[in-house]
Amino acid sequence: MFLARHLVLLACWSLVGACAGRPMADDVSVTWTADPAPPVAGARTVATVTLRDAARQPVRGVRLEIEVHMSHPGMAPILAAADEQPDGVYRVRFQFTMAGDWIVLVKGTLPDGRTLNQRIDVANVRPAG
Repeated sequence: MFLARHLVLLACWSLVGACAGRPMADDVSVTWTADPAPPVAGARTVATVTLRDAARQPVRGVRLEIEVHMSHPGMAPILAAADEQPDGVYRVRFQFTMAGDWIVLVKGTLPDGRTLNQRIDVANVRPAG
């Protein structure tokens, strides 16, 4: 059931970009780090998202949003905008509201109109204290 729900979520996520009529930015790589690592529930998390093209060059000017979901249903998602830093680096600040496993969806629109959709699994967010 857990795997099936996540596969459905991923399939729907992929269709969002396709239905929008915009091509996907399949040549853009996404790397993610969080501070603190591992994250702590209720504490401010500063995530760094780095975007690189196929030639490993920074991808700049992306309107990037982060959508964070608990791995089980019933929780409202956390939505956060990312601030662009130099060299294809984007920072986003938010708080995980509970300990456990989370799904981070990185969504963006590149200056050329292509879309970016990346799923990142964040396991074992620690309880506060």
